[in-house]
Amino acid sequence: MAVRMPRGAYLAVGLGMNLLLGTAYSWSVFRAALIEEFGSRGADAFTALLPFAAAMALETIPQALWFFLPAFLANPSAVLWGRGTPMDFGRTLRDGERLLGDGKTWRGLIGGTLSGALLGLLLFLPFAFLDPSSSWSFGQPASDAGAAAVLAFVASAVLAFGALLGDVVGAFLKRRMHKPRGAKAPGLDQYDFVVGGLLLSLLVAGWSVPRFFSGDGWYGLLAIILITPALHRGVNILGYRLGKKHEPW
Repeated sequence: MAVRMPRGAYLAVGLGMNLLLGTAYSWSVFRAALIEEFGSRGADAFTALLPFAAAMALETIPQALWFFLPAFLANPSAVLWGRGTPMDFGRTLRDGERLLGDGKTWRGLIGGTLSGALLGLLLFLPFAFLDPSSSWSFGQPASDAGAAAVLAFVASAVLAFGALLGDVVGAFLKRRMHKPRGAKAPGLDQYDFVVGGLLLSLLVAGWSVPRFFSGDGWYGLLAIILITPALHRGVNILGYRLGKKHEPW
């Protein structure tokens, strides 16, 4: 069955290219995606704000997306690790619905958390050898290499685990709304893992607050909120085409 790529996916591709490459070609793709998503007037309004945002947070926006990668990876990894014993052990509540459903498994929770943690450690290693004081490092620039590596692993694990817990809470709420597994729940589907990851990251406040919750980090947090729906849809379509998901949303 052919699946039409949503307009938001083009927006995500254009924005990612513009942030990472900064080339004239990527900008044209980004603007075309804006026009496709919001129309020409919406694109003009959005781009009019970019000089102000760039002056205030030229680096913090891509950095926030960079540091949130373990949370972005956690859910797709949980799907790949999935199957096995459901987290609710098949329990049904008084409303006749499962507590969570078969889609949330202990294997997926553990595998998704470890995947996010290993990703953070992997992204830390190049900076540990090339530029330990870089603001892009997943570790703490002022600490020694060993402590920084531990912090990168632990902070990424907490972020990924929080994202998965947020998704579990989302599944619980969907069951209470009598929505079957895979049913759409706009807003909840896109942001349950974002809220969970960000909230739990406060357990390592020394790591998360400077990156997401203070100073220009607020611009990065806003970028995460804006790009997540398109990125979420694109990843789900990929999972659907690979046969790992039953629905392309």
